[in-house]
Amino acid sequence: MDERPFAGLESHDWDVLMLYDYVDLVPDQDLEGLFNSYEETALIAWSMGVWVGQQIFAPYRQQLHTTLAANGTLCPIDDRFGIPQDVAQSTLEHFNEKQRLKFYHRMCRDRESYRRFVREQPARSVENQKKELHALLETVGCNPQEKSLYQRTLVADHDFIMPTSNQLNFWPEKMVKRLDGYHFLFYSYRSWDEIVGEAEG
Repeated sequence: MDERPFAGLESHDWDVLMLYDYVDLVPDQDLEGLFNSYEETALIAWSMGVWVGQQIFAPYRQQLHTTLAANGTLCPIDDRFGIPQDVAQSTLEHFNEKQRLKFYHRMCRDRESYRRFVREQPARSVENQKKELHALLETVGCNPQEKSLYQRTLVADHDFIMPTSNQLNFWPEKMVKRLDGYHFLFYSYRSWDEIVGEAEG
């Protein structure tokens, strides 16, 4: 992704820093300095970013006041706990402009949401996205749920990217809030403030 699909989300009480393009997991920002600049910080991670967020922010868990995982797990490419391995590999091997649109459709499912997403789709080339997916397939591992820095998780009832059942296999029931939606669930919210509210329960 990039910032474009999220542009419709307002933010009243929070500054938003968005991390994407996980070819490497070294942020450009001075995270220590960033944490020291704010009284409160919240981590909202989505999809493959749930695993990435764990890798990057685990050393700063004491400085994170609120953490939320949305439609992702700490085993994001896994037959039982994430995207099945053969599906992930096939996506990489066949990724092109046509397949990218099919992927976006599977993320949104609902016709109006899909049309909106395509209008606001990431301004990234197929080659750039494919490079990122290749890097993730080479890098991603599986972290135990017990080491999770996330306090709560949102799981969509109809996730056709990170299968709903696999997410429910991974997360303890007490952490999960079920939503009637699909993999890209952000059109259900008007603001980042509402999403942070989900994390706070």
